[in-house]
Amino acid sequence: MRGLSDPLLRAWLALIALSGIATALALLRPDAPPWAGTAAGAVILGLAWLKARVILDRYLDLAGYPAARRGFGAGLGFFALAALVLHALA
Repeated sequence: MRGLSDPLLRAWLALIALSGIATALALLRPDAPPWAGTAAGAVILGLAWLKARVILDRYLDLAGYPAARRGFGAGLGFFALAALVLHALA
């Protein structure tokens, strides 16, 4: 048994942790001022971007292909930025 030296297990644990943080953040703001919802949405979107990076790097094995990793990273970054702008405007 390889334990925590297995990169897929570490990626899975990272995804679980990031999902838990995003869920906790979404649940802990019911009586917050309106600006806190925008800030929480931005942080949750950032966590989703990190999760996408983990999936691309570990599960799809793009860590070994720097050019493809940069391309997908740029696409994800532009999408996340567009979603953040739309969230802030809503």
